[in-house]
Amino acid sequence: MNLDKILKHSLLKSSLIYVITDAINKAVPFLILPILSYYLLPSDYGIVANFGVLVSIISIFVLVGVNGAIAVNYFKLSKEELSRYIFNGITIIGVFSVILLFIVLLFNETIYLFVKVPLSYQLLAVATALASALTGINLSLWRLEEKPVKFGVYQISQTALNLGASLVLIIVYKLGWVGRINGMLVATLSFGLLSLILIYKRGYLRIKFSHKLIFAILAFGLPLIPHSLSFWLRSGVDRILITKYIGEAATGLYATGFQFGILIAFLTGAFNNAFVPYMYKLLSEKDESILDKNKENLKKMILIGIVGLIILCVLFTLLSNIVLTTFFSDRYSGASEFIFWAILSQTFQGMYLFFVNYIFYVKKTKGLAAITFTCAILQVILSYILIINIGAIGAAYATALVSFVNFVMIAWYSNKVYPMGWIFNK
Repeated sequence: MNLDKILKHSLLKSSLIYVITDAINKAVPFLILPILSYYLLPSDYGIVANFGVLVSIISIFVLVGVNGAIAVNYFKLSKEELSRYIFNGITIIGVFSVILLFIVLLFNETIYLFVKVPLSYQLLAVATALASALTGINLSLWRLEEKPVKFGVYQISQTALNLGASLVLIIVYKLGWVGRINGMLVATLSFGLLSLILIYKRGYLRIKFSHKLIFAILAFGLPLIPHSLSFWLRSGVDRILITKYIGEAATGLYATGFQFGILIAFLTGAFNNAFVPYMYKLLSEKDESILDKNKENLKKMILIGIVGLIILCVLFTLLSNIVLTTFFSDRYSGASEFIFWAILSQTFQGMYLFFVNYIFYVKKTKGLAAITFTCAILQVILSYILIINIGAIGAAYATALVSFVNFVMIAWYSNKVYPMGWIFNK
């Protein structure tokens, strides 16, 4: 594949749109962090970060892999079959949301001890997870339809409402961490409802219960819970442990430092949005000779991507430290020690994304779950030991190390279940 073909390739065009829109979507909340640093104490930002951690774990059990199931079956089902599939997927999401509400009510005092989030916001975290799941399905459908502009505009609109409401509540009404979380709630709940309406109006929601489809979705999604839970353990437990053993202020500094990892995350996430449907199309080719050529093209893209990520890791680390010292309140200067480890961790995460989609394609999710969950447990153990002994920086060390181990194991396993001829498995 020569340079001219690459520049004219539809994947590149879609990727550029995803990169631009995702950059705006993720850069705006990142860019207001310096403003928030003058209105929120590190301890306030620690509570905001913990609310996000709570929403993340609830989302795992609310969504239960429905998004992935829809993506894998999108090109295999007719529009009518897909609409029934999506309805039963949303039914699962609704039922699991109700179950989670009761669980939160039963264990709210224990939850508060670890995250310092009061009961009312614990319940709203469940509503947030439900709304986010609906928006995720809507965005996933646009991605699979290869409509990146609609995907991007929708994301940016939600972000604009989120930040606009948050800034008014924090700066004008001086509500502190409550204002930031309420801003999130206004945007997430509004766009979750709008997503449900759009899914219905586009003909993707045919109301017809099917036990067979529900069991099929759960068969795909339930084995993914340990896999998804592993990400939460790796990105959430560290904050909980820091909050419990050191305090909310340390959590705020840690979370701020790790926000700089978003510089890598938005690029890899945006590319992945375009890469997944393109990759699935190439791998679905029936002609063996064409399929072999498709595989070689995919390998070249991945190798170029890995080299690019290494270069970006170095550049973004240098830039991030300049940004922190120049634009943030002095109260957040302690976040600098976490920046490199945050960006390095996201670099390995980006490399992981290049390989994990092969595993999803062949539906070998049990092996995937075993690897990622094992890595997550390893990180929890390392984080606990290191936080107790050397402080919050220990969590950063553990995150970077396990991210590397996870990437290597997933790359090996992906080639085992879908041979691509990578050197490490020859």
